[in-house]
Amino acid sequence: MTLRDVIARLDEFEAGETIFAESPTPTAQAVVAPEHASPAGLNYLLEVDLAREAIEVWQAWRPGQAPRVEDKLAAVIYYAEHDAWLPTSS
Repeated sequence: MTLRDVIARLDEFEAGETIFAESPTPTAQAVVAPEHASPAGLNYLLEVDLAREAIEVWQAWRPGQAPRVEDKLAAVIYYAEHDAWLPTSS
């Protein structure tokens, strides 16, 4: 599964799980697992709860817009790299 796949299916995962990925890029290999499971070869990216929140903030800051998977990815990756919400000017 790629990071793009994980974000597209984000609602299927448990709130307490964690996203692990090769890198913070849409095509990177990724899995969702308990934080303590840390799959070999994959790095911690972000908790599922925080990924959902990053997408919710994206929507709140862009009233009337529905995020595409690419928008969701951008919001999650930005938060994972900067510990901040994706600005509206990006």
